[in-house]
Amino acid sequence: MSILSPALLGAVGLVLLASAAAHLRSPAALRRGLDAHGVLPPGARGPVALVLGPLEALLGAGALVTAVIDVPSGVALAVSMPIAGLFLAFTLYLGQVLRAAQGRVVPCACGLGEAPVSRTAVLRGGILTTLALVGGVSADGWSLAGAPAAEAGVALAAMLVIALSVALLPAARAVPEAAIRREAGIHHELGGQNLPKNARRASKTSPKMGGEHR
Repeated sequence: MSILSPALLGAVGLVLLASAAAHLRSPAALRRGLDAHGVLPPGARGPVALVLGPLEALLGAGALVTAVIDVPSGVALAVSMPIAGLFLAFTLYLGQVLRAAQGRVVPCACGLGEAPVSRTAVLRGGILTTLALVGGVSADGWSLAGAPAAEAGVALAAMLVIALSVALLPAARAVPEAAIRREAGIHHELGGQNLPKNARRASKTSPKMGGEHR
């Protein structure tokens, strides 16, 4: 359990910092996403677009510091619980956006790629909530700074793999879904349109071919 907490808190810290970088770089894009969602009151969307990036950066930095240095378990909980609360809020919010969209494609505006709001994006929020909770609860004084090199390497690798896997989950899920829809569309087009035309062309040309042989 000693490696678990730094790996999980470090992973959620990296996800938060990646999201913060995108939101700080373009708060206008976040504002457009909030407008497209249509869930928050119009007067709240501007302040949220301005505050979210700095808040994510602060919490992400705190999670990484907690993963790297030796801190008491109480401090780890004090860092991880607000992060879990933020991700829980994201999960509930995106769930509401998904219901309000009613099948429309709307941008996630999560700062983690261009994937639209989907059930997988909602699931990602739930996963990050769980990772933050478990990372805080499992803290036992073990840190990357004081760990042997081999253990620190394992924790760093786990941190990066978890962060990338969770952050890219909606985009990775969207690729096979889009491929399936495209494949289904191709089969539908061949079965419903092209094949009958081919059949009609074949029926028109067959007498001519027969006449040539005679």
